[in-house]
Amino acid sequence: MRSIKLWCGVIAAAVSLLMAAQVSAAKLSMNIGYSVAEGHPYGTFVSTFAERFESLAGGTVRVRVHCCGKMGSEQEQFKKLQLGTLDGTMIAQNNAGPFYPKIDLLVLPYMIQNHEHAVKVADGPIGQKIWGDMPEEVGVHLVAMPLFSFRHVYNTKMPINNLEDFAQMKYRVPKNTVMIDTYKALGSDPVPIAWSETLTATQTGTVDGGDLPMDLIYSQKFHDVAKHVAKTGHFVLAPPFFVSDKFMQKMDDQQKEAFDTALKIATAASRFHTNYGAEQVQKKLESAGVAITEPDIGPWVAKAKEVHEAFANERGGDYPALMEEIAAAAK
Repeated sequence: MRSIKLWCGVIAAAVSLLMAAQVSAAKLSMNIGYSVAEGHPYGTFVSTFAERFESLAGGTVRVRVHCCGKMGSEQEQFKKLQLGTLDGTMIAQNNAGPFYPKIDLLVLPYMIQNHEHAVKVADGPIGQKIWGDMPEEVGVHLVAMPLFSFRHVYNTKMPINNLEDFAQMKYRVPKNTVMIDTYKALGSDPVPIAWSETLTATQTGTVDGGDLPMDLIYSQKFHDVAKHVAKTGHFVLAPPFFVSDKFMQKMDDQQKEAFDTALKIATAASRFHTNYGAEQVQKKLESAGVAITEPDIGPWVAKAKEVHEAFANERGGDYPALMEEIAAAAK
């Protein structure tokens, strides 16, 4: 009888330990924030990642998604990653520049030529040279670059057919030195405004316009007030998916494998959504009364080269060599 009791005690202890391990594993939760509408490719990436990560991790991870700026501004979200109070966020690369300046290489005007060039840079060794030191330097991992789209100028006043038209108005720019310098080089006096305040600033006339990819102009309803868009494509929007080092350290091997697979699936879904939707979005904008012009971007590119030269001279170090590698990847 005593041996039976002992055996039962051993079994009970083992079951208790197993249940405790399961409970512990189930407590691994991931909070992700992003700042645009759910229907945008940002939402496609984050929702797909969350679903697949939970499934592939066998129920040991729960992912909570917070869209539409609910976790603060994009720069506030990056700070929360560093503190470990937020686990993941997808933000425009220019809003990470103040924390990790090397990401500004992907903010430079006309540095990225097209989608294929962007993929080659982001998914290859050049990308790792740019952000491989992030975990050690700022406590944040760039784990995926889920989409690429090009920013075009929108405004509330008039069609833009050339740089002279462009220079007549004042524009909102993100709080990023490269973007501010670019607008100055193009002949405008830029107004740095946080993303959360941008639509209101356009509606009230604080600024006449700014730049965004067409899908964001549409999904964020800028087309309701800004009826002019010029296809300039001077900046690429390449929003990385960042994850805090604290969360990365929490995962076991199985969870890390599930995490990596979920990233690949979600990135493919987001890139498909971005590319497939591009033509449809332009038609929707035109149907909503937006007039779209296509100025000769030759003069814009010439001005951009001046920005590149000043940037390389100011930053020094390995920046010029990395700029050359990025440019060579387009060929």
